[in-house]
Amino acid sequence: MRGLLILLGALLWAAPAAASELDLSFNGDAFRLRFARPFEGSQLAWDAGWLHHADNGDALHGGLYLSGLASEGGNPLQGGLGIRGVFANGDLDDQDGLIFALGGFLRYTLPRYNRFSIAGSAYYGPQVLGIGEVEKLEDYELRAAYNLLRNADAYIGVRYVKAEYDQAPRAYFDTGLHVGVNLRF
Repeated sequence: MRGLLILLGALLWAAPAAASELDLSFNGDAFRLRFARPFEGSQLAWDAGWLHHADNGDALHGGLYLSGLASEGGNPLQGGLGIRGVFANGDLDDQDGLIFALGGFLRYTLPRYNRFSIAGSAYYGPQVLGIGEVEKLEDYELRAAYNLLRNADAYIGVRYVKAEYDQAPRAYFDTGLHVGVNLRF
């Protein structure tokens, strides 16, 4: 809980200073808040996020990734590759630990209908990159978005986030459909 308060405080403090992206999604059991900002004059960016499941716990992450255009043209394919440090804190005893997950994302805007886009991300953390009780992390997401305003998308997606632990059952932080908004400023 203390880490969550520190993360939220940092997000609120940094938001007015020139934020780049704020993403909020939810369903009946879980919500995710994610904040991302590029480093000045670079394709390198950082992000921080919080995923909360009403019954299964919290996953906090901070990451670095390199992003850019993955194709050429007027409606390019955008992508990113990087690493996330994820503190996976399930609600049961022995369900906590830090794990580093490698992964990335792709976003494609339809050429003839440039208000529509599809995006996906995948992050995987194997046991060798874990500290504490966590042995494996999987975080996958797929979404379809509609650009409501120049800097705001509404979307529907599906997400699967699971952590496996050494001495405790696995925790599913999210496994289903969600809706969300993505704001860029």
